[in-house]
Amino acid sequence: MIRNTITAATAVGAALVLSGCSIATPAPAPETTAETSPSASSAPAASDLPAAVSGCGLDGADGVDLTAAGTKLAIDTKGPKESTGAQMADVQCVLGALEVPDDVRSMMKLTTSTTEPTDAGWRDLGFAWNYSPEDHFRLVIVQA
Repeated sequence: MIRNTITAATAVGAALVLSGCSIATPAPAPETTAETSPSASSAPAASDLPAAVSGCGLDGADGVDLTAAGTKLAIDTKGPKESTGAQMADVQCVLGALEVPDDVRSMMKLTTSTTEPTDAGWRDLGFAWNYSPEDHFRLVIVQA
């Protein structure tokens, strides 16, 4: 039985080496081209928080606070016991306008009431968020 296991393991290892697959050698990173370069985007710049807020029709909206300098945006969604607040659709609109990548959005979606406040960075923006059943979702975006 041990001999068969060693033979099978040797065969698998040989197949990996011969096929060019190896656990020790990571795949090369994709090359950056004009199509994939962050600067190739025609959408608003990542740091254009005022344009994202305006583009989503959130100027002066409940639960949406943009500093006068336009470098910090706080979005507080309406909790079940609160009379005012933003909607999750507002959060999604702003993240879409800023072209925030799916991996950052996924981290936000996976936040539960038992997790600590979470943060992430992307381009020149810093994100911090938390969720609780009482207050719902709170997001702060700061231009670095």
